[in-house]
Amino acid sequence: MNRQTVISRHRLKPAYRFGLTALWCVPPTLFLLVILWGKGMDAGLLDPRFLLPLLLMLLPAAYIWQEGVDVLADGIVVRVFWPRYYAYARLDTWYYDAREGRRVLTVWTENRHKALEVRAAHLTGVPLLLRALKDRVRNRQWPA
Repeated sequence: MNRQTVISRHRLKPAYRFGLTALWCVPPTLFLLVILWGKGMDAGLLDPRFLLPLLLMLLPAAYIWQEGVDVLADGIVVRVFWPRYYAYARLDTWYYDAREGRRVLTVWTENRHKALEVRAAHLTGVPLLLRALKDRVRNRQWPA
């Protein structure tokens, strides 16, 4: 992954980000608390067969926490599913559908693949992200 200074980060809005992360942390926490309440501290709690599923249950919380877009000096890092770096030179065009009920930002690569498609309501600082794209990537509206 590219080690550049992040100019701006765009994540889920804080209320949703904290809420969804907490929601995904509740089941493993309750599971652990019920076991501790019922049996007390037990050596079985340190068994990898118990800890691995418990940690796997926390993966969605970690995913939700880091999901978003990072704007760098010479590219963007799209953190949706897997973090991917796209240099501005590899981005072909972008389009922001500002119609009521849509408000979707789509960015295409030079080989006409979608690098990013996200609803603006899901990210913080969308005007800042749009300004960064406007300054560094041409806006032809739709890929030709």
